[in-house]
Amino acid sequence: MISLRIDGALFNYRVAGVAVLNDKVLLHKTPSDNFWTLPGGRCELFEFSKDTLQREMQEETGLAAEAGEMLWVSENFFLYNGDKYHEIGFYFEMQIRDLPHQDDFLGAEGQDELLFHWHDVADLHSIRVYPEFLADALTQNPLEKGHFSAEFRDLDAG
Repeated sequence: MISLRIDGALFNYRVAGVAVLNDKVLLHKTPSDNFWTLPGGRCELFEFSKDTLQREMQEETGLAAEAGEMLWVSENFFLYNGDKYHEIGFYFEMQIRDLPHQDDFLGAEGQDELLFHWHDVADLHSIRVYPEFLADALTQNPLEKGHFSAEFRDLDAG
């Protein structure tokens, strides 16, 4: 996985998927987190970013996903679980094949449980979603492409 520890901080190359269906977007979180993110994960060395998204969805949910057009690139600096992160994120449109329902479901990242939930796009400003640009970007119809950068944030703070 492309996550490098450099001078007491972590560089992270993350890929995430944007699945919007019936005016709801699929987000996930760990039980201990107080915020939501788009599903995805870290790219492996010599892996194309679209392949990363498809692999991560299969590993974390057992669902087959197809990565579509790239929507956003994000440069994000944050503190999480005591670590400083410098994250580059690629965000793709995502279709989930054979989606059985839009109910909540559990997934896993290794030994860690993940809760998946379809949030109403109109309600995103009333929850904590990171990176913060997502609350605005996901309300656009159609979704507008862009590049976003965020100043340092403490994700552990309530």
